Amino acid sequence: MLKFEEWDLIKRKIRQDDVEDLGVPTGDMICREIDAGNLETAKELAQYFVPESKGLHDLYCDWTYDIFDKVAKKYGEEAMYELLRDTQSTWMMRRTWKGLLKMTPFQRLILNAEIFRAHRCGPRQMGELTITEDDEKYTILCDPCGSGGRMRRGDPIDGTPSRLGKPYNFGKTSKPYWWSWSQEGVPYYCVHCAINEILMIEWGGWPLWVTEYDPDPDKPCSWLFYKKPEYIPEKYWTRLGFRKPEKFD
Repeated sequence: MLKFEEWDLIKRKIRQDDVEDLGVPTGDMICREIDAGNLETAKELAQYFVPESKGLHDLYCDWTYDIFDKVAKKYGEEAMYELLRDTQSTWMMRRTWKGLLKMTPFQRLILNAEIFRAHRCGPRQMGELTITEDDEKYTILCDPCGSGGRMRRGDPIDGTPSRLGKPYNFGKTSKPYWWSWSQEGVPYYCVHCAINEILMIEWGGWPLWVTEYDPDPDKPCSWLFYKKPEYIPEKYWTRLGFRKPEKFD
């Protein structure tokens, strides 16, 4: 039996169902409540659907950042870059790049919008995005994104501070490396977005999207999906140590 009730220990509602129902996915439970005519409960569960995943999502983001920080402090920042590059260039990014390369720019946009909604972006950490279009590109604006942005700013939902200060003290680049968009002070976690671009340029000559990273953690970050590689400004190559090709296949 569903028991979606307030729990004083965590100061919010959580499913406290009978044992036989605790393993039922919340999506299935929503359908049950709709079928039973309990529409208000179904609405509540729909709003709970995203917060339900917050603890695990945030734990893995913080843990990942901590791993990068430990590697950089013990072996050096270049070793941290090599760790990121080696892991992103195998199954993770290579497979993603090959699939996205077959899509139109708009198809890449809608797939990544789904990912970012699941990534808990926005001030409520419910997946809010601002998406715009102009003649040359689509833009996904995250204010903040659900990982690097949340960790840079701190988490107002949980009441925890920026991961760049105490008690975390996670690191950021000590100088403007070519693999950190030629910027100093980029959190080690956020470097993976720059490496995404590096790998795509190396594999195909141009990035399927580019990241507008803002050094000010209170400012949003964006992903830009250009409709043609010719439209991508040259700065998105030069900041990573490349030159924009004169023509594209």
